[in-house]
Amino acid sequence: MARPSKYTPKLGSIICWRLAGGESLRSICRDPSMPANSTVLLWIVDGNHSDFSEQYRMAREAAGYAHADRLIEIVERVEVGELSPASARVMADQLKWSAERMAPKAHSSRQDLNIRSTCLSHEEALTMLC
Repeated sequence: MARPSKYTPKLGSIICWRLAGGESLRSICRDPSMPANSTVLLWIVDGNHSDFSEQYRMAREAAGYAHADRLIEIVERVEVGELSPASARVMADQLKWSAERMAPKAHSSRQDLNIRSTCLSHEEALTMLC
């Protein structure tokens, strides 16, 4: 069976559903029923699949939440002795990094401050004070 190379909304939804669950695009595209990784990346940037591009962006953000959620599972595995603390640290660092990049509003330690200022004339400033 040949790998699909033509975009369909159903195929795009399946890819995004799996991405949102935290699966990587590379692992999804290893599936023989999925298109090649390069094909999906072209769909995202070619300008012909804007619906898919937006769906992909939202799926990546959702994946950030999935990665953050996996951190809890890692801690639980350390607690029951299934995973060494050193291995857990490596996994946790990668998941935190991914979560911060994919869903920065929820998981980034950086604060995004948007400050807008306008210059007021002397008269406008006096009006605001009164």
